[in-house]
Amino acid sequence: MTEKEIKLHTGDLQLLKAAQTGEGAIALTPDTIKDIMESLSERMKEIDETFPKLVELCPPKVRLAVTAQVFKAIVDHATEGGSFRYLIYERLGFGPSAYIPLYQAGGMTISNEFNLPDPNAPQIALKDHDKEDFNPEE
Repeated sequence: MTEKEIKLHTGDLQLLKAAQTGEGAIALTPDTIKDIMESLSERMKEIDETFPKLVELCPPKVRLAVTAQVFKAIVDHATEGGSFRYLIYERLGFGPSAYIPLYQAGGMTISNEFNLPDPNAPQIALKDHDKEDFNPEE
């Protein structure tokens, strides 16, 4: 992909770097925000139209293998924790270009659903009627 094509997809390479790494600074103007939103809308439409067709082209064994690996990564993420970026970059092995399609597909929602308990927190079982009376200071 050429730099021009990348710029068309991202709107601004500095913005993309800041979004992907959390490093750097950019000035957001109303025109910049408008350009970003238009670029994201175009990219999301492209994803919605293209990805289902790509999945259909995969043989059933490939789809099964990929789905099994994704399930394993999600279960590992649920039990071990981590950020959405950790899930897609480390566990699933994607690069930064996967962020938008996987976010749009619900990956952030999945990642945020896992609320791992603090292993050092005391385990207290309360009945529903006891919750109102519970005072940790007592």
